[in-house]
Amino acid sequence: MRTSTITVRLPLKVLHDIERLSEVTKLRPSVLCAYVLQDKLHEWAHEYAENISKEIIGDRK
Repeated sequence: MRTSTITVRLPLKVLHDIERLSEVTKLRPSVLCAYVLQDKLHEWAHEYAENISKEIIGDRK
């Protein structure tokens, strides 16, 4: 699988949580984040699309 790098700004508390969880799971922080994004991306996109649709349809009424 090909991968690429992205830069994300996170609050320090989130970064500390990622570091702690990466130690627990024995995964590098970047790998842990990648797994979380892969698992949640479809769900987040679906929820976002639903919310936008409600706003657009709600504005037309």
